[in-house]
Amino acid sequence: MAERVYALILCGGRSSRMGTDKAALPFGGQTLLARAAAFWSARPEICGVLAAVGSPEHGLDLPDGVTPVYDLYPGGGPMAGLHAAFAGSDADALCVSAVDMPFLTPELLPPLCASGADACVYEKDGRPEPLLGLYRRACLPALDAALRDGRRKMSALLGAVRAKVLPLPADLRPAAENLNTRDNYLRAIAGTPPTVSCMGWSGSGKTTFLEKLLPALIARGLRVNLIKRDAHGFEMDIPGKDTWRLTRAGAACTAILGPEGWAILGREEIELDDLRAKLPPADLILLEGHKYCAYPKVEVHRRATGKPFITTDATLLAAITDEPLPTDAPQLGLDDADACADLILRTFFPARS
Repeated sequence: MAERVYALILCGGRSSRMGTDKAALPFGGQTLLARAAAFWSARPEICGVLAAVGSPEHGLDLPDGVTPVYDLYPGGGPMAGLHAAFAGSDADALCVSAVDMPFLTPELLPPLCASGADACVYEKDGRPEPLLGLYRRACLPALDAALRDGRRKMSALLGAVRAKVLPLPADLRPAAENLNTRDNYLRAIAGTPPTVSCMGWSGSGKTTFLEKLLPALIARGLRVNLIKRDAHGFEMDIPGKDTWRLTRAGAACTAILGPEGWAILGREEIELDDLRAKLPPADLILLEGHKYCAYPKVEVHRRATGKPFITTDATLLAAITDEPLPTDAPQLGLDDADACADLILRTFFPARS
């Protein structure tokens, strides 16, 4: 009889280094928990998806098809989650991942599932990575004994069972990365090259701030592209000129090349990510506007607009404001372009700062 293999997503506890519940963080239009659940649900070897959420009071919004398991040893961390998953299911084996691993790929799974050991994990940075691996039901007695004795480190389990530690191939290292801190998270959602939105209500001073921020970033050695959003439509060509006439004749995209520059004008709707891919090489892409995009945000807020602060989630890199705001993100003044440039450099280019 084939093993019944379930996936177990470890949703974490206080997320103290992140400062907010990692499972609920937005990532690519869904939460990290929903992204992990979608990854595991698509795997044909997985019979079901479990989520170790600690206690019912955690209050997570679980994706469809995900079954919660609750700690029988409250506060026991990942060990308690693994114990609860075996105790509350008929799984013969559990493929385990932390909720803050958004880049998982199927290539990580075959060596784990092929192992005949009680536990199989990868070695990462010279030590086992216990939050990404395969655990069999044979681990349950050791889990129970360790938790009863107050031993909550996963290393205690690996030392008590037949554990196999596999070297993590260099090309799979990015797929096994954790988003442990706020900077890790912001770098992950910023993409490559990093993209940051400078946004706010009309009249807040976005463009004025960008006029100061751009030279500050360039002075720090960054090549910067900029994408402006115009929700009301725009006209970049002069009626009657050749490019205007040829575009009206049916060209989906018109380009013009001159001795001092070039331009491309498309007449079809395009997604932001697709437009990013069409830009020339740069170290950083700034967006002007795009209030509700998934990228990190620098929100410009001016009290005189009478409008509320927009960004309430962890995508906020900084608030540029003339009054104190209820956010844990850095708050800078409306003239603090140099401080904002330094923050962008530290966050997305730590090797240059």
